[in-house]
Amino acid sequence: MTLPADLDTALKAIPALAAWPARAWEIEQLGGVTNRNYRLRRRSSGGGAIEDDFVLRLPGSGTSSYLNRPAGIYNAMQAAAIGIAPPVFFTDVTHGWQLSRYLSDSRPLEAADLRAPGLLSAVGGLLGRLQRSAGVFQHELRPFAIADRYLDLAPQPGLLRLRRAAHALEREIEEAGIPLVPAHIDPNPSNFLLSSDNRLYLIDWEFSAMADPAWDLAAIALEGGFTAAEAEALLAAAGRAADAPALRRLDLFRGALCLVASSWAYVEIAAGNDSTGLKRFAEQRAAAFADWLRILFPA
Repeated sequence: MTLPADLDTALKAIPALAAWPARAWEIEQLGGVTNRNYRLRRRSSGGGAIEDDFVLRLPGSGTSSYLNRPAGIYNAMQAAAIGIAPPVFFTDVTHGWQLSRYLSDSRPLEAADLRAPGLLSAVGGLLGRLQRSAGVFQHELRPFAIADRYLDLAPQPGLLRLRRAAHALEREIEEAGIPLVPAHIDPNPSNFLLSSDNRLYLIDWEFSAMADPAWDLAAIALEGGFTAAEAEALLAAAGRAADAPALRRLDLFRGALCLVASSWAYVEIAAGNDSTGLKRFAEQRAAAFADWLRILFPA
């Protein structure tokens, strides 16, 4: 097997991996859009029990134009320190490498899981713990600022027209002056891992930053297609007020995050990412953004 050059370099440079020849590792490429992730397993002599089981993250092509890799690494370590992310064993800020423990006894959540009362409460509780306990993250993100950056990198005429129509939404979000908190930024269901003992972890922190507390919660409500009652339950589980103003802010962010997601997808496409369904996702999120503008600010 011919290894990619950067994977071969990492295997030889990271102490926990370089202690063994490359042939000692069972290498499996995992999924990922902004990263290339590899599961690395090493068995005891004779091919017996697994001695080491890691995930090595290498940065995806073109992502340095919009990701703050050093911040993502720092923030992942902060999240690991409070027990909501897998332990991190090695990082290299220059290369964007990160070596973490592989959680072999876990499964990723699916969108339908988010609406199960027990898991809804667990997800909300994890995000509340992140917001209260992870200290101060490096980097800051605001939805319209990051969407504008993405649109500069990959202009899309239809999406730019929608962006120009969203000044009322931007103004209502920004003028509230809500203090920022640690945020994952991309809490899609597959980034939550549920272990066999029902412990929940959150992985892939490359987008993480200080952000509005509604960001992560709105992303969950958006992915899960939450009703108002489910949104109230999520806010309560996170330790947030579940009143009318909080629900309104959650909806404002559901709309804004559709713009962020669509503009991000177009950047990925422009960078050469040919992941199946990425263009369809960009179009769907753009259409959803238009729908939210009509719902939130009816003529």
